Amino acid sequence: MTTSETPEPMEKEKTFYQNQTYDLFNRPLKNLRTKNNVRNIVTSYPFAAVITLIVLLLSHISSAQAPKSVNPEDYVIAIVGNEIITERDVRLMIPNFNTELQKIPPAQKIQIMREIINQRILASEGRALKLDQSETFKARQRSIFDTALARTTVDHFITNASKIDKQHLKNFYDKNRRRYRDDQVRASHILLKTRKEAEEVLKELKAGKIFAELAKERSIGPSGVKGGDLGFFKRGQMVPAFDNAAFSLSEGATGGPIKTRFGFHIIKVTQINKGKLTPFKEVEAQILQLLVSKKLEKYLKNLRASVKVVIKDPNFAIGGE
Repeated sequence: MTTSETPEPMEKEKTFYQNQTYDLFNRPLKNLRTKNNVRNIVTSYPFAAVITLIVLLLSHISSAQAPKSVNPEDYVIAIVGNEIITERDVRLMIPNFNTELQKIPPAQKIQIMREIINQRILASEGRALKLDQSETFKARQRSIFDTALARTTVDHFITNASKIDKQHLKNFYDKNRRRYRDDQVRASHILLKTRKEAEEVLKELKAGKIFAELAKERSIGPSGVKGGDLGFFKRGQMVPAFDNAAFSLSEGATGGPIKTRFGFHIIKVTQINKGKLTPFKEVEAQILQLLVSKKLEKYLKNLRASVKVVIKDPNFAIGGE
């Protein structure tokens, strides 16, 4: 925005902000004549992204002599030419919008500020060159708009999906206590290249073949020579799909095929050492996140099913869809 394009109220607003003392990424230190601090109320979600638009903010400034309430996101951090850089602008440059800015390392603050300044200067130059009227810019603008709108749609869904009462969370905890127990599992597996091979091995096991013998004969994994034995491991030590399957099986049970980046696994749990149960209060937020994630996954799946998608270029084909 050029000087001639800047309306007079903006100049007054800049003068007001310039007269305040700021500690980088902190609140104003003077000219807000109030005894009450501004409260910043935010809602944190498990889906972090560069563009996060769902943030609930309330400003409370209780003095007749103080200026009108200023949204905490709009506190000025810097001025580049005729443009003001606010806290909101800084937040949009970090992965998690709700991060406390005071906790950001000094080196990262400097890097963020450099990026914002360069961005504003280049954007101003682009407007001067009328590049904002080009087809390339319009295509990029549409992409950014769609990304922001998609993220806002997700955040809107999460806001509503998060309204789960505590008793429901407790019921989930009670039904899935093993998930929140620090168990150790001993398991064996047979690793195959294809699902077809894995299903054939599963049929042989159901027909009475011994797991360890089949592992030695058919497994392409290094544990095959030991009958597939992987020893004991805790939750989180294996790749997610394998981990979830192993900790879902009861002692002596066999499951699969389970697909991972290594291939297809047939898993047998041979022993379970029960660990300490984590109290509900310590995992309540984790359970809420899990349930909301499941709701979102189902929501996206239903949306996808309602839209016809045709991928004409085989190089961009999505496997299994």
